[in-house]
Amino acid sequence: MKPQTAESLFRCYRPGKPGDGKTQKAVKFAGKDPELHQKLREQMQFDEQIVDVIHYLSPPEDLRKKLAARSAEASAEKTRLRRHIIHPAVLTAILGLLLLAGVIGFFVKERMENFPGRERVEGLLGSAAKMTGDELESVETTTSQLGDWLYMRGFEGYEAPPEIAALPVIGSRVFRYDGRAVAQAAIDQHASLLYEFQASEFGVELPPDGGWLVLTEEAWVGAIRQRGDRCFLLAFRGTKDEMNEFLKNLPKK
Repeated sequence: MKPQTAESLFRCYRPGKPGDGKTQKAVKFAGKDPELHQKLREQMQFDEQIVDVIHYLSPPEDLRKKLAARSAEASAEKTRLRRHIIHPAVLTAILGLLLLAGVIGFFVKERMENFPGRERVEGLLGSAAKMTGDELESVETTTSQLGDWLYMRGFEGYEAPPEIAALPVIGSRVFRYDGRAVAQAAIDQHASLLYEFQASEFGVELPPDGGWLVLTEEAWVGAIRQRGDRCFLLAFRGTKDEMNEFLKNLPKK
């Protein structure tokens, strides 16, 4: 079980209450991880505070009467609306549109999450955990100014998307992964790494110039996007929520 999965599951845990197998497994997993165990304790303390607040609240004596009156008004309004949409032809059209939208959404999401070349990207993301830092050459610049430095080391055609062009770089290198050239830069924000490679060489197919797609591999999280035949992968040790927050704070493209 991955730490991110365990963290999402043990939020459903309530001491003394029966839970499903996955939740219990997540709690046991958290007991072996000091960081997760601390988060679990904080979650339990928060739940207890919420319960105390709920028990402290004292509703007005006429609350039930007011709610009943509001409910009657809402039911009358729903009845009037139902008379307009109860016609079988209207219902059939609405259900057909909802079904079509759901099917389209499912296939779009499925293709996005299981894009061609994902396994190689996950392998590249997982390789970050094996780095010591000695692999990188020291350099002080920004991602937008890194092109000449990389060109001198054999990596041609480097570019940086506008939203990450101003990120500070403190180290870089050109290396080969599965025999293919990859440019890598250490970003002086959130202990991040930036990878750039040719999409066609890795068999990656994402919507051209689309948004960032977030994925995880063990304790690392990455965000990948494609522009033309160039792929950009931002990575750091953390969670999807942390990556989404990081991306949200980048300048708009």
